[in-house]
Amino acid sequence: MRRMMLLVIALLLSVAGTGTAQERTINVGDAVINYDLTGKGRTVVFIHGWALNKSVWDDQVPVFSKRYRVLRYDSPGFGKSTGVSDESAEPADLLVLLEALHIDRAYIVGHSRGGGIALRFAAKYPEKVDGLVLYGSTPPAGIPFPPEFGQWFGSLPGIAKQHGLDSVGKLVLASDLAWAPPGRSDVGERLRRAWVSYSGKDLLDPRPPAGTVPLPDITRLSTLKMPTLVIVGDHELPFLAAAADTFAYHIPNAKKSVIPNAGHGAHLAQPTIFNGTLLDFLNEVDQTKKKVERARKK
Repeated sequence: MRRMMLLVIALLLSVAGTGTAQERTINVGDAVINYDLTGKGRTVVFIHGWALNKSVWDDQVPVFSKRYRVLRYDSPGFGKSTGVSDESAEPADLLVLLEALHIDRAYIVGHSRGGGIALRFAAKYPEKVDGLVLYGSTPPAGIPFPPEFGQWFGSLPGIAKQHGLDSVGKLVLASDLAWAPPGRSDVGERLRRAWVSYSGKDLLDPRPPAGTVPLPDITRLSTLKMPTLVIVGDHELPFLAAAADTFAYHIPNAKKSVIPNAGHGAHLAQPTIFNGTLLDFLNEVDQTKKKVERARKK
């Protein structure tokens, strides 16, 4: 019954023109999600990282929409989307969004926190996934963050409450998470602009996760059969680079690509290389699908 109600609600879409793409909202029951859809063809979904919003994919949309239908959205609790941040609930919200748009299957691309969302979605709804891209993704369940990073990140709620989100932003943008090649002040500026839209609700008013869709552990990775691309910058945080190796090793149909002279924001620092790497992967999967379809018709 709840599923049917969500789908009915999901069909009530509001539209506001924003140039080439149309910015839209959809009510998924617990949140109103802000998204846009551009292009035609197989669908590619881009999921942003923590404290960011869908604008960080601005370098990808015009490139990929020439060959694909590109769907990007603000995660609940971020950007212009309402609701609360809950990585365990977001895969179900994404399913509602896809079903409301009559998208049966899609390539799912997740960055950082978004990589965890993509991984949960792929494990829970594999029939909806043409291909999976884990980019700078958080580790699978059972692999804790390094103590120093956990302590640093765990200190952010207190800093936000005592000194404000501006102070948190300065710490984050000065950290290795925001590493960019020397002389690339434009990357930092892009991140600062994205930070302005961050409400900080997950720090100021944290909520316990619903546990709707659990994060797979290493043993579950071997059950993922979809083609998978693992992307990591060569200046990525060591524990995230190790997570990339874990994904590439344990997911059966996975391969890893390293973006040179890039850190956690490789798609911002090296968009041409990032886009080419991702396009090559999608094209390879597309060609394989066509061969399979032709063989079935014989």
